[in-house]
Amino acid sequence: MIEIDGSIGGGQILRTSLSLSALTQKPFRIINIRVKRENPGLQNQHLTAVNSISKICNANVKGNQLHSKELEFIPSEVVSGNYKFDIGTAGSTTLVLQTLLPPLIFAEENSVVEIIGGTANSLAPPVLDIKEVFLWHLNKLGVKVDLELEKEGFFPKGGGKIKTTIYPCKELKNFSFSEHSSGNYKETNIIAVCSKELEERDIAKRLIKGFKLNFPITHNLNTEERYVETLSPGCYVHANYSYEDHKVGMTILGEKSRKAEDIGKECAVKLLGGMKSGANVDHFTADQLLIYMAIRGHDKIKISQVTDHMKTNIETIQKFLDVRFEIKDNTIECKKI
Repeated sequence: MIEIDGSIGGGQILRTSLSLSALTQKPFRIINIRVKRENPGLQNQHLTAVNSISKICNANVKGNQLHSKELEFIPSEVVSGNYKFDIGTAGSTTLVLQTLLPPLIFAEENSVVEIIGGTANSLAPPVLDIKEVFLWHLNKLGVKVDLELEKEGFFPKGGGKIKTTIYPCKELKNFSFSEHSSGNYKETNIIAVCSKELEERDIAKRLIKGFKLNFPITHNLNTEERYVETLSPGCYVHANYSYEDHKVGMTILGEKSRKAEDIGKECAVKLLGGMKSGANVDHFTADQLLIYMAIRGHDKIKISQVTDHMKTNIETIQKFLDVRFEIKDNTIECKKI
């Protein structure tokens, strides 16, 4: 049984372990789950990830209780099917989905997964990041996943809903994420999403205005304003720019204490920083791609910055798969052992 010390990081260690355990059929035990966090142990979204993946692979699980700091997970065969999971809070739907994707992608049949909870969280990729950027990268690897955002869910009530259809993939295609862009610039997309009650203050328009005033590219610039029904008020701005062979995104959530224009500006500045760095994968997407690099057994990516989050994720992946990652400057390379 693989032994993992969860004190080196947060929930990503648990999610990566669950994904790879189900995929490789290797059991694991993790201790000190999120012990350095303000709210240590399993929270609702982590518990939903545990219980949902245990359902798809009929796992034998010990310690799957709220606030538990230890967990033992013994997987069985992954079963495709139609699944529905409710986090019960505004916990991130995308982090639960992130956990389920690797084993279901390599299952025998299509799967449909519905998840209810939060769709735009401060410490998780919002749904638009997954839909517009991360799944674009998976598609380049030969993975087909259709994601429908049926309802936005903001903190604290959540109530958002995503529906995902996952198609089986026999083998990941070769596609290098490390090459500098060799194609032509295609477009930049800016999407401002706001609760209906923010419409009278023109929040979506102001988010986009703040972005455009601080972004030098003016051609092939597409904008979209969305006002949606939500249980709790909230907003965010998502932007992504793409060339023929790579795509980089950024999302900034709104805050009551900040002007909408400043939120838009921050999104533009951070996206521009990624472009100037020469990175061809933003560091949020890169963190999610590490597990797929390891499944392939080779590849390297150039990113704008290497985070501690990535390092702990890498350490966990190496416990399940016969690979080694090397980090030099802002390039991460994966090799089979």
